[in-house]
Amino acid sequence: MDNLVNIGSKEKFKSSHRHVLSWRSYRDPSLHNDILLFRFPAPPIDDQEDGQHDTAEDEWRAMESECPHLAAPLEHAEIEDLEDFGKVVVCPWHNYDFRLDTGESQTGMKACTFAVEIREGSVWIQPPGKVEDDWRLLSIRPVSEKFATARQEPLQTPSYDPDSPPKTLVSFCRLILLTSSPLEKVSLVRELVSKFRSGHVTRISSREDEELGVPDEPPREDFKVVGVNETGKRGKGGTKETRAKLLHALAWIELWAIDLAIDICARFATWKVGSLDGKKGTKLPLFFFSDFLKVAEDEAKHFSLLKQRIEELGFQFGQFNVHNGLWESATVTSHSLFSRLAIIHLVHEARGLDVNPRQIQRCRQAGDKESAEVMTIIHNDEVTHVAAGHRHFQYLCQKNDPPIDPVAQFREEVMTHFHGKLKGPFNLEDRARAGLTEEWYVELEGKKWDECFPKSAAEDGLGDDAVPSRDVGLEKAVEGLKA
Repeated sequence: MDNLVNIGSKEKFKSSHRHVLSWRSYRDPSLHNDILLFRFPAPPIDDQEDGQHDTAEDEWRAMESECPHLAAPLEHAEIEDLEDFGKVVVCPWHNYDFRLDTGESQTGMKACTFAVEIREGSVWIQPPGKVEDDWRLLSIRPVSEKFATARQEPLQTPSYDPDSPPKTLVSFCRLILLTSSPLEKVSLVRELVSKFRSGHVTRISSREDEELGVPDEPPREDFKVVGVNETGKRGKGGTKETRAKLLHALAWIELWAIDLAIDICARFATWKVGSLDGKKGTKLPLFFFSDFLKVAEDEAKHFSLLKQRIEELGFQFGQFNVHNGLWESATVTSHSLFSRLAIIHLVHEARGLDVNPRQIQRCRQAGDKESAEVMTIIHNDEVTHVAAGHRHFQYLCQKNDPPIDPVAQFREEVMTHFHGKLKGPFNLEDRARAGLTEEWYVELEGKKWDECFPKSAAEDGLGDDAVPSRDVGLEKAVEGLKA
């Protein structure tokens, strides 16, 4: 096929037998798709027939990453070799099987499959969709991915009765949100993601979940919390201590980011797609929960990487001052999924794309290759997080009755729920990779503080919920590095 795309050397895919390939259309930014790439190693030499030792090659297959039945994730599905039917993927949620070569199922359904070829040592694959949609690869993720190079902390003792584990995704999310120990929180995130992907947690919410609700703010262990502007200057990153303070600030942000990804799954589990207030329409699709559980898993990985690097520099997580300003944005946007996606994922996380490269460069200039590598892993993941926010914001706008313009709606959300101007310089390339072209954010400013909430509003007892979100992300956390 002439439309195959080179996605890299086949050696690049030796780390796992399965990889998730995330794609986005550059013609229509609302189009996103994930493909599962499977590699089946050639049989050992002793198992090969005579004369095949020099010609045996790995077998490569590609299929859509979600079951066509209910869009359940297939990345952890079992592979079976059925007589007279060939290799099949078995959906862990409802045991539907799909042939890897044709996508056909004994149920009568069919999954999309994609051509794969090996050309001169490189993997070439058929992208999803039409050629004219200009599909480009956004990221490659090994399914067996552990927490990168981070030390694997031992799984914590479950904070629930093993004989009565959480039965729904929301109840598991509530447990994570109420967990104050960072290590136990990370452990629970890993457990939830594994159970969701393997089909052991398939129910999203229950009546009991709706009655219990979601905590207003996750508890934290006994850290020294100060105001957003009181964390102190951190210098230019030229000493171990200043770099440790930078990484500490990032680790604290990642800890909140875990909760933000878990909170969006729990708080908006019953949101209806089709209306601006989320009260009328259809249920959120399963890929919404898959995407944001993946975000939570990434944030847990990031926290683990940063914590390990802080310790390698001779310091401890919790040793420096922190602030909880990022959760202000969760409070301000707790009423609307449109607002949450816009402010958290398309403002704060997108701002991280602008700031991260400069911090990475500072670490390299200081000769700290290890810290730079950790931050590079984080940055590459954050591009996919912004893309997830963009995907689902676009989806909500398209499915609204009537459909609404996503750019106009985003700008309205920012002007209403964000305080201050979106400041450059912007990382145009990585923002575009995630789907945020310039019309989304250029010359965009939220309402002034006194215009949005005059002094009398605070005096009338409206409280913190009445305060618009402000810029409290990465750049604020590392403000002193530019001094």
